[in-house]
This record gives sequence, C-alpha cells and structure tokens, in this order.
Amino acid sequence: MSAGGLIDTYRGYVSMQECDEMGHMNIQHYIAKASDASCHLQAALGIGPAHQRAANCGYAALEHHIGFHRELRTSDLVLVRAGIVEVRDRTMLIYQEMREALDGRLAATFAVEAGYIDLATRRLAPWPEETRRKAGALLGALPAHACPRGLPGESFERDVSLARADALEMFETNRSAVNPWECDMNGHMNARFLMARFSDAQGHMWAHAGLGRHEQAAQGLATAAVEMRLVHLRELMAGETLGVRTGIVETGARTLRYRHWLFNAETGEPACAAEGLGLLFDRESRKAIAIPDTVARRAANIA
Repeated sequence: MSAGGLIDTYRGYVSMQECDEMGHMNIQHYIAKASDASCHLQAALGIGPAHQRAANCGYAALEHHIGFHRELRTSDLVLVRAGIVEVRDRTMLIYQEMREALDGRLAATFAVEAGYIDLATRRLAPWPEETRRKAGALLGALPAHACPRGLPGESFERDVSLARADALEMFETNRSAVNPWECDMNGHMNARFLMARFSDAQGHMWAHAGLGRHEQAAQGLATAAVEMRLVHLRELMAGETLGVRTGIVETGARTLRYRHWLFNAETGEPACAAEGLGLLFDRESRKAIAIPDTVARRAANIA
C-alpha cells in the first residue's frame, strides 16, 4: 500500500502496565491500540460516534489477521496508520500498521474485515454512500509484509462448536465473564478483551504442553505470538459468562500452532475462534529456539 493511501489514526506510548513478564507489550494491547485507531478511521470515513448515534448503526470488526513483527517495550512510542484495501456493499477490508514512532520499525500489521451494523436488527447494512466515497480516497493494495505467513485463511477451522471441541479433545484454558467496562459504545465486548482472554489462555496451553511458566523460568525461556487470526462469530454482552477451549494443531521446528475457541459458557454458543503461531525464545538473546522434543511429543498426543 502506498504511503499516500495511509492516514495517521493513533499516536501513543507503551506503559509499564501494558507489558508482560517477558518485558514486551502484551498482545491484547496491540489490538487495544489498533481498536482506538479504528475510531479515528471511522471518523475519517464519516461514521464517527455522532453519525452512529443518529443512524442507529455501528461499526464492528468481523475478522482480524494480525502479524507481530517486532517487540514493543516500555516507553516505546507508537504510531498507527490505516488505509482501505477493498470496499464491498456491507463490509470492507481495512489495513492498519503499527510502528515505533522514533525509528519507524514495523511492530505489527492488521488486516481487518469490518462491517456496518444496524443496531436494531444487529445485522449488516450497506455502507453510506459518503463512507464509500471517502474510503475510495484511501484505497491501496495490501502490503506483502501484511499477508498471512503461517495462517492462511483457507486453512482456518470454521466448524466451531462444543461438540467439535470435545471431538478434538480441546481443553479448558479460561473461564471468566464479560465486564461492563469491556464493552464499546455499541454495547458489545471490544476485541481487545477477546484477545485478553486468549492471552490468558496461552499460559495454560504451554503448561498443558509440558512447559509451564516455572519450567520456562528455570530454563531462561519465554514465549511469544508471531501471528494470529480471529473470526468473530457473535456479539458478547456485559454479564455473559465465557469459556475458552484450546487445542494444539501442530508443532514445527520453531513454532507451535494452536487454536482457541471462545464460547458463551451458559448457552454453549461459539463467540470467537482464533488460531495462532507461537514460539519459544531465549530471554537473554531474545532469539527463537527450537521447540523441545518433549513438548513436540506431548503436543502430538494432545493435538
């Protein structure tokens, strides 16, 4: 995407409380900053809060593909720019890139399928003509560095149900509830907090694979996500109870591919499905290391 097709949509800072025990910004805060950035993009497209209240319509992310390219750490300055890749009748593909503002290094990329929702029916509605016109001025191609690497869309498991999770022997990694402060102006849970549940699930997943936090600390290791894909299946509202089931799909030489499925714990309805690529790295060198044979063997038995 040419630089002329991107506009600034976020400028901020990495605070200490946004970083995890490995010293880098937790994955939920990447999507939190991208979510804040999307509000500025909505305003640029003529569908800011005033429009949404008057039209009783809203904006919703339907699917995310996220590439984590470089670590962001405490006190790093963050810049997000955004553009439009494709505009359809009721959806559009948005591109966001996150960089460290001082040195320009690429930290993360986001390809987001977004829709325009009628808040009365909670169904997708056509974009306003003015939005389509303004989106046209931001059109550009998706950059090669933002394209899927290890998680192509066609390989994503979309048959999501508790019965399917049982059949795949997916194990529970999170049990929680939606808090009112986790919901946006349209009343549904913000994508940041979906990612927070998956982030919380990661520790349980690695422990299930035989390399929990204590073992990692003893060996001077840490974990990181390098790529994730999320598909939003239904809205979640304040007060709903949540459960995450996790399965390990496969291990490579240096990566572990996994899936998280988030359900309404009361009804069993699927709400969000995610797949990711994780790796182990040496805390001192910050370099990725090979997946230990013990983890690969255990993962093969529980995949």
